[in-house]
Amino acid sequence: MSRLFFYLPVLFVMLGLPAETFANQKFGGVLLSPNGEARGVFTLTPTPGGLLVTANLKNMPEGQHAFHLHANPSCEDSFNAAGGHYNPKGEPHGFFSGKAFHLGDMPNIHVGKSGQLKIENFIHGLILSSNMPRPGTLIIHAGGDDYISQPSGAAGARIACGVVE
Repeated sequence: MSRLFFYLPVLFVMLGLPAETFANQKFGGVLLSPNGEARGVFTLTPTPGGLLVTANLKNMPEGQHAFHLHANPSCEDSFNAAGGHYNPKGEPHGFFSGKAFHLGDMPNIHVGKSGQLKIENFIHGLILSSNMPRPGTLIIHAGGDDYISQPSGAAGARIACGVVE
């Protein structure tokens, strides 16, 4: 029996299974405008197959907006401290790049006249574990992502930011 306890962890390492997953945890935060006004809340829920991203937005400008996970856990310096897109695998940006894409890339959102929007998006393959750094922020941009321009989709200014906690 003691051999089983020795070989079982070895088997997990050989299969590439993460040492610790965050499947029973939720992460999230509050999205703020550049002047500190609340724009909504968001939640990141790890699952065995990926990451469920939900958000409830309010007081947002009407139109199409890029919606991305960014690398750094900071909204300082007009949200520039959030850094680039969450991209732990070093992939090119954009769904139309012809290759794999940033794990932080998500489809554009479309806000109506009310300024409110509920979002549910699933990022297949983004498995949070002790072997994979957690995304730092959720960012909403002034314009839509064109899904191909490098390095970030020509989406314009950052108009809302929330630190993942």
